[in-house]
Amino acid sequence: MPRARKQPQQAPENRLAEIGKRLQLIRKRRGLTQKELGEKVGLTREGLASCEAGRAHILDTTLIDLATVLRVSSDKILGLDHQTEEPLVTGRRWAKRITVVETLPEPVKKHIFRTLDDAIKANTRLSIFDD
Repeated sequence: MPRARKQPQQAPENRLAEIGKRLQLIRKRRGLTQKELGEKVGLTREGLASCEAGRAHILDTTLIDLATVLRVSSDKILGLDHQTEEPLVTGRRWAKRITVVETLPEPVKKHIFRTLDDAIKANTRLSIFDD
């Protein structure tokens, strides 16, 4: 009986580059600079930049630290987890922001909500603005 063919494996350099791109994307989504994240996990800015560029391997202990600080699974950084990432802004954080916005002068509030509406329209296909 013939054996099932294995999927061809990527070259190690390509895997490192993809891991680095994911790491960079997650770091930026969390609003951290290379220096800030590096300090939190014990890397220099240059060391983290090398990891993000796919020029350096990430040690397993560093991967665990990165995942912990970035609040994602190590599988997410490695590209093994295809589930959606936890929301960047929770309901509680939205509520705090809205509370602050409500205290602002009316023209400022209108500007903030117009900007928010524009961002939502540009990034979704929701029909909430069709009324």
